[in-house]
This record gives sequence, structure tokens and C-alpha cells, in this order.
Amino acid sequence: MKCTYALFMAALVMVFAGCDKKTSAQLELKFAHYGAEDSEAQTAAKQFAANVERRTDGAVKIIIYANNTLGSPPEILEQLFLGTVDMTLSGHDQFAKHIPLFDTVSIPFSLISYEHADKVLDGPFKDWAKPELEKMNVIMLSNWEWGFRQITNSKRPVLKPEDIAGLKIRTPPAMAQQAAMQALGANVQTISFGELSMAMRQGVVDGQENPISTIYNLKLYESQKYITMINYLYSSLVHSISKDAWNKLTDEQKTIFQEESDAARLLMRQIIRDNEAYQITEMRNYGIQVDSPDLKPFAGKMQPAYEKIRANTGADNFDKWMNMAALYAPPEAVEISLVGAP
Repeated sequence: MKCTYALFMAALVMVFAGCDKKTSAQLELKFAHYGAEDSEAQTAAKQFAANVERRTDGAVKIIIYANNTLGSPPEILEQLFLGTVDMTLSGHDQFAKHIPLFDTVSIPFSLISYEHADKVLDGPFKDWAKPELEKMNVIMLSNWEWGFRQITNSKRPVLKPEDIAGLKIRTPPAMAQQAAMQALGANVQTISFGELSMAMRQGVVDGQENPISTIYNLKLYESQKYITMINYLYSSLVHSISKDAWNKLTDEQKTIFQEESDAARLLMRQIIRDNEAYQITEMRNYGIQVDSPDLKPFAGKMQPAYEKIRANTGADNFDKWMNMAALYAPPEAVEISLVGAP
């Protein structure tokens, strides 16, 4: 009897020891990004986190901090470099503050369609940028979506470049966006994103520029009468992980992370692109005028912006990007994206 009881207790200890070992072995990683809880970014991030946890049998758990919970986009990126955040979804313009080549993605009119952007970003750009990020102890997983940026304003339809002249247009503190708006004659204003809606309602600024999904989801159209589908600049997000966190993964887990990042990339792109037509129709139903002017005159005004971006990114980086964009460009890009290019 004593022997049986002793064996039972020994087995019980082993069971609990095994449970403790499994719990302590679970790796928890912080994934911080800007998107709201109902955003396309959060939907994709949730899919990524759930599939990683499922495919690793619970060995890796990803805790998502959405809606800038851990800080603004620049602050979150700094935390990634420091290792206090394990993963981020940061815009190319944020990385450009540390690695200039990332600003080449924002060269106005260098990308003219989603298909064009996909071919460049998923192919030669990733091969080019990934080693540079690794020098900053960051692993680039994939390029997610944000979209082509459009212009809204409360004053008048924008059908030609001259219509923008004098309008007070808010841009993020990003060199390429500011250079492009200045080239079109806008009075560029830098206002924090959190204060943008109020600034437009109060007339501090006449308008702003953002992808359709952002304009619609955050109701930026409420104080705006006009939307111009100018597609002047493509914005993308980089899903990245700190090298310290990456090195904690097994080879099998690294493969899972890459595969699920790619799957989330495709999901976010599909949601944003599928929703655009519906969102535009809805805003028209709200009384917003949505115009799609000829883009060539706008692209033809970009020479001053190209010169600023070229100086900022470096001539070699600028030329390398433009060559990549031209290599994958559809025929109509000759008339649009390369107009005015140095």
C-alpha cells in the first residue's frame, strides 16, 4: 500500500513538474501598432497572433497592443530598436528617419497601382531593405498595407494642380509627403494626427491627405466637402520583429512566423482594397464630391519634390528605386510615374 501511494505521489509530482515546465517555456512577445481595435491592421494582427499560437502548439503567444497603446508610431519604433517591444507595424516613413532608403517608397507617382506596388515591395525592395534593417537588429518579415494617399479639403474641387495652390493641407511629419504637397503649391501644415479632426472642424487647416480607408474609418470626411483621387503616393507598413526576439525562436517557429506574416499581409491588402469602392460610394452618399482627375499634370509638378527626396535619400538610393519601379511598371506608368523624374 505504501509503495503504491509513493508511486502515485511521484507520478503526481512529475505531472505538475511537466505543467510548470510547459508554462515557463511559453514565449510571450509584444506586438504594438497604431491601428484601432476595428481597423484592418488589427484584423490582420489578430490572425497572425492566433495562427502563430495555434501552429506552435501554444509555445509562442503574441500579445497585441493596438491603437498606439504603448506610444506613438515613432515611440513604438524606438522601443523595437531597444528591444522593449518585440514586433511592430511601422510605416516606411518611420523607418526612413533611421534608414534613408525607406523614403524611396514615397517618391510621388513612382507607383501607380496596387499590382505595381506589390511587385516592387514584395520583390526587389524587400531584398534591398531587409539587410539594412538587420544592421539595426530588426528582422523584416513582410510589407503590409496602408494604401494610396488621396487629398481631401473643405474649400473647392481639386481637378488640376492649380486648385491646390494656397490650400492649408495637413501632412504627417514625413519629408516626401510634405515635399509633394509643397510642389503642388499647398500651404503645408504639420499637426498631430490626434488633433487633425478638430483642426479641420475649426478651420485651422483646409484639408489633409490619407488613404481612403483612413479617411472613411476615422470619419475625416465629416468636415470635408471634396475628395480628390490623386493616388500621388503609396504608403505601406513594415511588419518587423527585433532580432533578440527572433533569435529566441526555433527554426520551425521562424518559418511559421514568416508564413503567417505573409498570410496577414495578403489579408490586410485584400480587406483594404475590397473596401475602397464601398467606402467611396458611402462617402458620396453622405454628400462628399469625389473626383478622379487626370494625374499627368500633377505628376508633372513633382520636379522640386524629386530633388528634395533625392537629396534626402541619396542619389544612388533614389535611382535604384526608380529603376526598380520602372522595371515592374505597366505601360501607362511611362506617362504618369516618370513625368518630371530627374
